[in-house]
Amino acid sequence: MVGVDKQVTGKKPGLLFVNSKITKPDQLSPEAYADWYNKRHIPDIFKTSGIKQAARWQALDPNQDRPYLALYPLEDLDYLNSDEFKAIPVHDDNLPGSGAIFDVASFDTRYYAFEQLYEPEETKNDQPDFVIACGFTPSDDAEYDRWYRESHLREVSEITGWRRTGRYVLQFARENRKAAGDNELAKPPKFLTLHYFDGAALPEAELAKSGESERSQKNMAAMKETQIAIFKKLSQFNK
Repeated sequence: MVGVDKQVTGKKPGLLFVNSKITKPDQLSPEAYADWYNKRHIPDIFKTSGIKQAARWQALDPNQDRPYLALYPLEDLDYLNSDEFKAIPVHDDNLPGSGAIFDVASFDTRYYAFEQLYEPEETKNDQPDFVIACGFTPSDDAEYDRWYRESHLREVSEITGWRRTGRYVLQFARENRKAAGDNELAKPPKFLTLHYFDGAALPEAELAKSGESERSQKNMAAMKETQIAIFKKLSQFNK
């Protein structure tokens, strides 16, 4: 299936990427965490003007340090600097202890600017079954971009179940709502690619083959940093 470049809505489109984990499992169960996310946190987010869609995912690898991922497409990246975004509640009386979510969970929060959307002319709008999140810091940004646009996206689009691919550039990252100087997380890779797939399972042999071309191997070998994680769908929300 061949894709095409598409425009996205908004004057300054981007993505809010939130990768989280429960830090006190003796106090907060996965079920209670999901209940807070789905019934309290996302409705609070939707009360603001800047986010109209949310999707939650869970890592396929049970040993992944941060197993939960939330993705929020943005029409205006500057919304993330607004007072209404900063005022989204992070306390809930139904949470244990002080009621502060940051006391029982940790959030790796990243702001990304939109770079490219590649998908078929006609596609579905429901939540895909899987997303492969690829973080890269290349040694040559220009060649990295050419590789994607000239060959790699087409290679990936031919894999069974491929739905679409989105590409982004990191603008900001922090843990919870800590000040920059208090951030304990390592700086994420510069670029993010999200490959979305449908199906009961990912076609692992085809995915491996997509990286066998000489150009793909050369680009991957030259990466300064690579982070890849696979998530399965949990739920999608629309405002």
